[in-house]
Amino acid sequence: MGDMGVVIALYSPDFNWKGFNFGINYTNMSNYNLKTNQYIANSPNSFSQAIAQQANYDIAAGFTPGIMETLASQSNVILMDEESGFYEPVIMGANQWKNIKEDGYQGEYAFTFGTNYKDKLYLGLTIGLQSIYYKSKSVYAETPDKDNPYDLDYFDYLQQLKTTGVGTNLKFGVLYRPIPELRLGAAIHTPTFYSMTDRYYSDMYSLYLSPDAEGYYDYLSDPYEYKYDYDIRTPWRALMSVATVLNQKAILSVDYEYIDYTSAKLSNGGGHYDFYDSDNGPGTNDDIKRYLRATHNVRIGAEYRYNSLLSLRGGYSYYASPYKHAKDLHKLQTVSTGFGLNFGMFYCDAAYLYRFTKDTTLFYSYLDPEDATYDVISDPIRNKYNNHEARITLGVRF
Repeated sequence: MGDMGVVIALYSPDFNWKGFNFGINYTNMSNYNLKTNQYIANSPNSFSQAIAQQANYDIAAGFTPGIMETLASQSNVILMDEESGFYEPVIMGANQWKNIKEDGYQGEYAFTFGTNYKDKLYLGLTIGLQSIYYKSKSVYAETPDKDNPYDLDYFDYLQQLKTTGVGTNLKFGVLYRPIPELRLGAAIHTPTFYSMTDRYYSDMYSLYLSPDAEGYYDYLSDPYEYKYDYDIRTPWRALMSVATVLNQKAILSVDYEYIDYTSAKLSNGGGHYDFYDSDNGPGTNDDIKRYLRATHNVRIGAEYRYNSLLSLRGGYSYYASPYKHAKDLHKLQTVSTGFGLNFGMFYCDAAYLYRFTKDTTLFYSYLDPEDATYDVISDPIRNKYNNHEARITLGVRF
């Protein structure tokens, strides 16, 4: 279900403030259902190699092993060389694949209040209550593609994440009609203030073709699990719009949206963590300032009323990438078309939307803090996402 709502409108033509309305609406803002299958054949390096390099750097620096290194050591994805005291990868060149399954949604219950002055100035206020439910499961695996000194069959790395949250926001809007053929609008959307909870699980598993001295072929790490509560403040938004009515037959509209992604912030993490840079490493809030930017987005729409029964519609939207140094990453474009049927008391709207975007992902990346010759970076995977969506809206006027 995309949207469902009801609006109660009161109109008084004898007063300057001619109308008041109240509406309750539910909107499914995002659908996270997605399956992704990625594969790299004959990679010159491996995830095992990247983990071993990180583990060896930590040993040399006297650092405590990280979670990834612990899982890999327990599952024999990296092996300790007792003579040197450092780890060795069990695999160098590899065939690699990753399967990701995502589910969930982002929805909003909106309580809207509106009024108009002399049918020229329209004011609106919306209180939004949002909810998020997101679940993902990813399995990354490698098999040897050439030299296999340890007789490994394969290893895999399982990750599961469940994120839930609730938040609230406000939206203020104004629409002005200086003449009947022209509509000018502006709106401010406050940040949404979320309370979030993450539940995470991961483990590693390996299978060998030959048994060890104790007769074991496979090794499973201890599971790593956590539950983490925190708060998020999303970016605020400013919108402006202009629309014109042509000959009482057509409507053309242009919307402009400004989003300042650098205004997002995480807070109230477990153990009073504030998400800023510290001796333990970079913080998410500082990374937001370093890597994100403000964006300018545009939506264009048109409607043509063919007759009193049928209206034809089309639109295009462009959402710029929020990343400062990768301006093509997660850039989103949407093309839509549709029609509306007006039966007086009843109406029906139908629309088709085509969304397309792209990004580049890495299976792993180890960058040595002191010597770049020890870097281990996977081959990049260039992903293209095409989404087709059909919507039907049914309404009744009382």
